[in-house]
Amino acid sequence: MTKKEFFFNLKDELEVEANLDEHTMIKELDEWDSMTAMVLVGYVADNFNVTISAKDLDGITDIASLIKKIGEEKFD
Repeated sequence: MTKKEFFFNLKDELEVEANLDEHTMIKELDEWDSMTAMVLVGYVADNFNVTISAKDLDGITDIASLIKKIGEEKFD
């Protein structure tokens, strides 16, 4: 998956209206809440086989840090 595809798919999965990029502060999105966090965890697990813990979520600030957690090597 390319990063561009990731941004598009993540936007759709999280049902957010804003366009996403690496600088998007994920927890500042209007739609961010505990349910959105759970959807994010499921999306990452299903698409990248990476488990994100509650501690990991605390450390994720922007989408760049999410990509780093997933692993840069998993993107085309």
